Amino acid sequence: MYRGPSVDHPTEVWDYPRGRWVPHRDAGLKETGWGRRITPAAARALKKSNPAAEHFMYYDVPPWSQPPTQAYLDAVTPEHVKKRIAEVQARRSETK
Repeated sequence: MYRGPSVDHPTEVWDYPRGRWVPHRDAGLKETGWGRRITPAAARALKKSNPAAEHFMYYDVPPWSQPPTQAYLDAVTPEHVKKRIAEVQARRSETK
């Protein structure tokens, strides 16, 4: 389920597992007819029971997934890996 300034311009997607709106990774203007309006009652129902969204919890890449930020990568990358990356980058800059 998407929302945005118009039916054909999604900017956010409902993150079904976490129950919140997040930026849509492919946000932007789509072809006419891409989306369709639904009632508030239908939206509430989709937030709780959505088999199409369930599918993404186990298969494919969901539309609510976001590329990791540099801050996240810095937080989870082990120090020995960071050191090795720095060494390789330094060596590459020396050869240029």
